[in-house]
Amino acid sequence: MKYLITERQLDLLLEKREGWYKLLQKKLPHFPEYVLKDFIYRKVDEYKDYESFNNWINDWLVNIEWEYQKDFPISMDIFSDKSQKELRERISGFVRSDVEKDEERHQTQKELLKSRGISQEPIILFKTKDGRYDLGEGWHRTVQAFSVFPEGFIQPNVYIGLNAKWLE
Repeated sequence: MKYLITERQLDLLLEKREGWYKLLQKKLPHFPEYVLKDFIYRKVDEYKDYESFNNWINDWLVNIEWEYQKDFPISMDIFSDKSQKELRERISGFVRSDVEKDEERHQTQKELLKSRGISQEPIILFKTKDGRYDLGEGWHRTVQAFSVFPEGFIQPNVYIGLNAKWLE
């Protein structure tokens, strides 16, 4: 069964999303715009109301500081055990059912890597207390790069989140 959305419903949806993005910008002015749009804003739909969305920002995001690095060396050993395990599984071909179009996205990144080389689009890392990294965003690009360069590669653009509470 198809559901048609009315123009008014679409306007309300866009107004809500725009309002939540403005809230993110206001509460997280120190966040790079790329991180806000590509990593944080996409999670808006997980929150049904303003209060839970606002609590998520206050409880988990406000204390994160950011570093930007160019030409960052990536090798498997820089990653946390958790990220290494998932990277290895995905390099081996594991398809995540909870990631929309996972297989197709890997294929797209594989083709882009072949035709353009390592993507200029940033990846997002979170530095752990032991100095290693959790991969936050850029999984498909990173997995495909490791498939071609198993010993490591240089990532042209990286945002590194510091003080992420979920890594404590």
